[in-house]
Amino acid sequence: MMTAETGTYRWMAPELYSTVTLRQGEKKHYNNKVDVYSFGIVLWELLTNRMPFEGMSNLQAAYAAAFKMRPSLSEDIPPDLAFIVQSCWVEDANVRPSFSQIIRMLNTYLFTLLPPPPPPPEPAATVKEAVPCKAIITESSARAKGKFAFLRQFFTMKRTKTI
Repeated sequence: MMTAETGTYRWMAPELYSTVTLRQGEKKHYNNKVDVYSFGIVLWELLTNRMPFEGMSNLQAAYAAAFKMRPSLSEDIPPDLAFIVQSCWVEDANVRPSFSQIIRMLNTYLFTLLPPPPPPPEPAATVKEAVPCKAIITESSARAKGKFAFLRQFFTMKRTKTI
């Protein structure tokens, strides 16, 4: 559980600027959706190489976020990434995606960037030149075996000198 006593204005979720008056000593609690908002701002920053709410003071940046203003998305940001950014900084925290949903969206986007698989190799002229079938690494087989499968497969082949 988090409270509104930490954070940096330019990256803080708008709900942290609550205008609800609390009794002295009372704290409002938040969940990780405030971090999702901050992640969206950081992702925007990485995509644009600009500071959020550039040209504004910290107080102006806080005011802008609290009143539904967001940094502008340039036309050169791919639509899939723009959607992820915008879904992270949506006003209603309950509508923001979870981090597992964000990871799935980013993985889906990254998968679209992968080059198509290479064409199958030409048949080998001699048996000596043929590569054993188990030594061929495909992107899909490495992905199917999980994280770092490609590296494990590569080093296994290197030890057995099949590459």
